[in-house]
Amino acid sequence: MNQPEPPADRRAAEREPTLSVLLVEADQLAAERLFEVLGAAPAQRFEITHVQRIEEGLQKLHAARFDVLLLDLAIEESVGLESLHRARVAADTLPIVMLTYQGDADLALRATRAGAHDVLIKGESTPALIARSLVHAVERYRMMAELREAKQRHWFLANHDPLTALKNRTALLESARTALARAQRHGEQLAVFFLDLDGFKPVNDNLGHATGDELLIDVAKRLQRIRPKRDVVARFGGDEFVVVAMGVTDREAAIRLAEALRDEIERPYHVGGAECFISASVGVALFPEDGTDADELIRRADTAMYAAKDSGRNAVRSFENAMDEETHERFELVNGLREAIRAGDLVLEFQPQIDVVQERIVGAETLVRWQHVTRGLVAPNEFIGLAEDTGMMVGLGEWILRSACIIASGWTSLPDIRVAVNISGRQLEQRDFPSRVRGILDESGLAPGRLELELTESVAAQDSAMRALAELHEAGIRVAIDDFGTGYSSLALLKQLPADLLKIDQSFVHDAVSRNSGAVILDAIVRMARGLDLEVVAEGVETLEEMDLLLGLGCHQLQGYLLGKPTPKSDFESAVTAPDATWRLPIERPEAWSPLSREELLAKPSEPEILGDDALPVLK
Repeated sequence: MNQPEPPADRRAAEREPTLSVLLVEADQLAAERLFEVLGAAPAQRFEITHVQRIEEGLQKLHAARFDVLLLDLAIEESVGLESLHRARVAADTLPIVMLTYQGDADLALRATRAGAHDVLIKGESTPALIARSLVHAVERYRMMAELREAKQRHWFLANHDPLTALKNRTALLESARTALARAQRHGEQLAVFFLDLDGFKPVNDNLGHATGDELLIDVAKRLQRIRPKRDVVARFGGDEFVVVAMGVTDREAAIRLAEALRDEIERPYHVGGAECFISASVGVALFPEDGTDADELIRRADTAMYAAKDSGRNAVRSFENAMDEETHERFELVNGLREAIRAGDLVLEFQPQIDVVQERIVGAETLVRWQHVTRGLVAPNEFIGLAEDTGMMVGLGEWILRSACIIASGWTSLPDIRVAVNISGRQLEQRDFPSRVRGILDESGLAPGRLELELTESVAAQDSAMRALAELHEAGIRVAIDDFGTGYSSLALLKQLPADLLKIDQSFVHDAVSRNSGAVILDAIVRMARGLDLEVVAEGVETLEEMDLLLGLGCHQLQGYLLGKPTPKSDFESAVTAPDATWRLPIERPEAWSPLSREELLAKPSEPEILGDDALPVLK
């Protein structure tokens, strides 16, 4: 048999959560009447705890949790609004509804201003009114609490880095200005340290952004731990941090402190289930010697940090006035480079790669130059780094690649030679890089096998590069490892890479003719390449002795000033195919070349010209 439905008001009350009320009422009869009134209230259940004195009420507030406080304004031991003030102090997180016999509007206003959420007149308030007042007081209080929490959250996000919880750039400037004012008042010095993490990007690339974030959080904790609370520690952006240290006595003390910060960051990290190692380049600026306002000091510490990076990273540099001139020059170069890319003031040159034994051109390396208005022809080592640092490399690299492919496709007398183009890590990070390369080949009409992408070992080792290179190699595009031996050389890496060719760095070539150890290293590289079925090109060949030695070691593909200088695109084809081209050297070549044995290399005198005719081919 079905049970009858309870009344609608009872069903509503059962759905509503019970409100816990602390009633401070000196009159026992009045309290009992309130029990009856609230017990009969529709649509809401109340759990009431009654005490007669304010002292008892304060003890209850400390011992238990309540939703609302119902307080008699005229309890015996209180005078006027004193009980409200005391309750407000003890129950800062609780809404308060006052009870009074006085229908005094002025008293009600003063009570509201003192913190009461509502004032009820005894004898005039119906059960529904009392219940509604208590419920509304709780709801209003909760809404105000949520609003306060939202404002606090908004303020925090506006002034703090959401990842590390350090001050952000905005809060840093405000805090630094406050610290400067304090230092000025007390006649103290102050130091600003600008830190940039060295080696953070490989962690992000190889272990993932989640691990990178974990590493940044750990760095933030270390900086906070090593510095007192009065100092300012902020995340400036990316992997850059700023510390403002108070009470620094002199520049030497500031440098020692910067070294301590660097050493702390250099300790190993355990993140993402792996052990990581990074370092920091630190720039130092001192108040008031290096600047008197926050912006200037931070900027000059940043300038010093770049000087630390340029000096080899993992270093500390203190600001010097000469650095400002370098920074200004760098700023002008950056702006000029942007304009040069836009206006087409960059020019391409090509340097031939020659197979000396077969007497033929096998390739051409693409070299970019900047035709500067006042400085003339600027070499790439002066602006490629700028393009990398300022985010211009992706656009610049694509322009170079497209231009080189279009030019090479027009070499009618050199239809089979490859054109080599240097590729940066920034380009390989682009997800659509392989498709962009294929699109450029389709656009230019250059066969995939004639394009050779050159990249360094450190760039090739990145996961994103591996994937892109595999896709490009599968499409028939050649891959060359540039400056081999100067980076993180690894046989395991070479076995994994879809590479076709190794380019031996010119430093090994120059060293090999003057030292036996250099010749041994050169021989080992050539033998290793052969074992891995890779072609070899030696860069920077400038003397007959260098070419002589390389040919004797079995490296026949050479590139350098001895065989041909970089030539503008308009002259390259005619220059390298001319009968009197530089690479057509008058050399007597035996039927076959035999690389020197390891024993012959070790026995070779320090002076290369002492070698006999039977050891190396001789130039006539």
